[in-house]
Amino acid sequence: MDELTWVMLEKSASACVAWHRQGWPLTASVNLLLAALEDPTCADRITQAVEKLGLAPRHMTLEITESAAMTNVAPCLEALARLRMKGFGLSIDDYGTGNSSVQQLGRIPFTELKIDQSFVTDSAAHPQHRIILESSMDIARKLGLKTVAEGVETRGDWNLIKELGCSIAQGYFIAKPMSATEFLEWVPEWTPPD
Repeated sequence: MDELTWVMLEKSASACVAWHRQGWPLTASVNLLLAALEDPTCADRITQAVEKLGLAPRHMTLEITESAAMTNVAPCLEALARLRMKGFGLSIDDYGTGNSSVQQLGRIPFTELKIDQSFVTDSAAHPQHRIILESSMDIARKLGLKTVAEGVETRGDWNLIKELGCSIAQGYFIAKPMSATEFLEWVPEWTPPD
């Protein structure tokens, strides 16, 4: 696994531990590269790193891009299954942008479907995007997966994903990117839009 991924994994786990100490039982998410999943020791190494920082794996979601999950399936499937058995959440990131296979989506033990912003942003104004968004959420629900909508930029986006029953929203309408310290100040002040 590359050095930047380790740094992000450790910083995210440390931040999550701090959130828990503040009384917010939140989950941290970290992107993983395909190369990391090809290493047969990655599941054990990731688990040890997270637990060493005092975080239970169930409080961390590992995001894998759809194209990575659908490439080199055998080693990827083995690593993802081992990570899932250790308690990590698994998210298929940028769903809808790769050469997806619904069959693979059913085979890999994902816990979350993260729908790419190209289908979310301004989807209320584009009927085709709304259909893709709605269908993706329906597939996720039927597979027992949480849904995350990336790119919620406007009230229209927010209203649509809320209407469609999306589990989690991510985008500038909610908040701009911020440091872990700023996040600790922002959380108690934020209330969902009506």
